[in-house]
Amino acid sequence: MDGRWEQLHPRRRNLIGALIAMTVGATFMCCIALYNGTTAIGLANRGITTDATVVQVDRFQRGTKVTVEFTARSGDTVSAECTSCSSNLDEGDRVRIRYNPDDLALGVEDAENHGAQRVALFALVAVTVLLSAAGFVGWRLTRDRPPV
Repeated sequence: MDGRWEQLHPRRRNLIGALIAMTVGATFMCCIALYNGTTAIGLANRGITTDATVVQVDRFQRGTKVTVEFTARSGDTVSAECTSCSSNLDEGDRVRIRYNPDDLALGVEDAENHGAQRVALFALVAVTVLLSAAGFVGWRLTRDRPPV
């Protein structure tokens, strides 16, 4: 750097840092919204709804991993992680799930919960908040510009 950064007023440096952080955060949340939105659309368009049996429930300090087993359209028995199943489920419980037969690697979701859609909507709201805050910070930067 040529020293111009150090010459800036500390408040202006803080505002620029906040603007960069909000822009990076908004970009990250856009990626999350895009991924989960694509997953939700894929499940809505090509998803198959079926009944599954909970075969494993791993409870951690910050969440729960629910594994279900079901019979796929192909007739194969499939075991997959349910990304939006309730943490109140126990082994042996039955749950209605939705899965994409073209891509089982994405996992399955609770048919009534629509987890991917909820995450996508949350991420879009977060993007809106972050971009609004970034706009405010940008406005403050132009308003506080020193006279030439």
